[in-house]
Formats: sequence, C-alpha cells, structure tokens
Amino acid sequence: MNVRFIPTKVHGMIDHAVAPTLIAAPAIFRLRDDSPEGLVPRVVGGVEAIYSNMTDYEMSLKNVVPMPVHLALDGLGGAALVLVPQLTGARKRGVKHWLPHLGFGLMEIGMAFLTKTEPPRPAQRKATGIKRLVDTAVKAKVVKDIVHAIG
Repeated sequence: MNVRFIPTKVHGMIDHAVAPTLIAAPAIFRLRDDSPEGLVPRVVGGVEAIYSNMTDYEMSLKNVVPMPVHLALDGLGGAALVLVPQLTGARKRGVKHWLPHLGFGLMEIGMAFLTKTEPPRPAQRKATGIKRLVDTAVKAKVVKDIVHAIG
C-alpha cells in the first residue's frame, strides 16, 4: 500500500507558503531572536525557501535537488522544529514557545512521508494520453467500420 498521495505540485505550493511563515513566526509570536525557539524557525524557513526553489518539481525555479532529498530535508527540518523547544527547555516559558514549533514540525514530517517522490513528467503524461486516445479510437465501432470498408 502506497501512502504517498500528496502531489508534488501541492507540496510545492505549501512549501512556498510555509517557508516565509516560518521566517516570520518568531516576530508573530514575539519570540526573542537570539533564543533557540526564535532562531530555529527562521533557519529552517530560510533553508527551506532555498532548496524548495531548487527541487525537481513543478513549483521550483531550477530542477536540481531530487524530490527524495527534498523530502528528507523536510523531515529533518520538521524534527528540528519539534525537538529544539523540548531539548532547550523553552517549553517551560509557555505554550507560544513550543506549540507552533510542534504544529509546523509535525506538518513538515507528515508532508515528507505523504508526498509522492516523483513529479509527473509532461512528456510521459502526453504520451500516455495519446496512447489511451488511440486505443479508444481503435476499439470504437466507427473506426472498425471504416477500416472494414476500406479493406
């Protein structure tokens, strides 16, 4: 059973929304810039913005980073978001110091496990569509009648 059902295009759209949100999150939640819980989302968001624009999927500028590598980086970034507030004791300072990290981190990890590892290839899709169209036409009674009348 394949659990990867999220198309790479949807993943890319989410990436391009999440990266700037992570960069802005410490300011939104009024976290100190020099604290681990303020620094980690900015670093993860900045790195994600870079590799998302270089990943081999529909939403990138350059197709350099293979999708499986991108998904592994997402998983690592998500794990960092989840673990840093727990390991540094930031959770003791209140919910805003760990809950957003947990939410975004689990989302990143979930997306890494649920996104397809290969983007659809336009040439493959077109060839498959043409083959299906030809197969349908060959099976059609009209085409058979024309072939029979000519032959």
